[in-house]
Amino acid sequence: MDANCALGVESSLASGLRRKSLLSRVQRPRPALQRPKMLPRGSSQEYASTIGHHSHDKGLSAFIRFTRPHTILGTTISVCSMTFVGAVKSNLMHVLSVLGQALVPALLMNIAIVGLNQVYDKRIDMVNKPYLPLASGEFSSNRALLLISFTSAGSMIWGAMCRSNALMLTLIVSLLLGVLYSVDYKLLRWKKFPVLAATCIILVRAFTVHIGFFLHASVPAIESNSLSTISIIVLIMSVYSVVISLFKDLPDTSGDSLYGINTIGVRFGVTDTFRFCIGLLAFAQICGIAAGAHCISTVGSKIMVLGHVATLVVLLLKAKRVDMLSSASLHAYYMSIWRLFYFEYFLLAFFAVP
Repeated sequence: MDANCALGVESSLASGLRRKSLLSRVQRPRPALQRPKMLPRGSSQEYASTIGHHSHDKGLSAFIRFTRPHTILGTTISVCSMTFVGAVKSNLMHVLSVLGQALVPALLMNIAIVGLNQVYDKRIDMVNKPYLPLASGEFSSNRALLLISFTSAGSMIWGAMCRSNALMLTLIVSLLLGVLYSVDYKLLRWKKFPVLAATCIILVRAFTVHIGFFLHASVPAIESNSLSTISIIVLIMSVYSVVISLFKDLPDTSGDSLYGINTIGVRFGVTDTFRFCIGLLAFAQICGIAAGAHCISTVGSKIMVLGHVATLVVLLLKAKRVDMLSSASLHAYYMSIWRLFYFEYFLLAFFAVP
């Protein structure tokens, strides 16, 4: 009897506690809803303009990276240099006229070609160059293809308006070689094959650009010493083009091997390819010294010889500090090769001075 009473008391106490807990939940006051803070008058417009400004800056930055500025600078310098060499004995108005005709379509075509390469290298660039706008997702492939269509069409239209066969042929050949190099289709995508990849770059950077823009700027009667000048320029810049075509893949061997791009660096190793490139650059400087020694102008001869000696010393000293295991170190040296490439045009211009 006592046990039953105890159980009844416990049961009543438990049910009472449950009712009390339930009532406390029901009667618990809900937190008051907070009204959103209102921005001061005019702040919404300022905020929207700030967001738009940042978005505009990001879009501009992505477009600049899409154009590959070091190639833009290289094209600008090469076109200016070859215009000067071809029209060295012409008046200033002729030089400025042919330069304007050549430079704009050359830059537009440069953007189209490097953009095409980025479209078909998107997956590889996610590993090797994640800062590029397609690899980072800042640009879609459709947007990139729209830019490529606009720049290539603009280049061709500008070239046709200039009525220069040499200029039009230069633009058409450059675009065709860009397609052969980058587009992933039957019998194309030459960048997968080291010899074909190097051939494409040499044909564009050494022959097409130099001979095409030289002929565009030249007067109808080309003198023999102009032909010797263009021959020396093509020889030296061919060596630079080979080096650039081989060296540009050395920082990217991890991504290239992952996606089956059998570059020279992947096949023969970074160290051996690096040493071969240094040997070629040294050969180019020796050719420049020899050309300077036979330069007609005394001032031009001194600048050519001293400039190439200084370049040789700098490239050898920098080569000693390169870490073969560091992609960043190899890329930094690759960019220094581009700076030597720019400087070479400055030196070669003195070879054309009478």
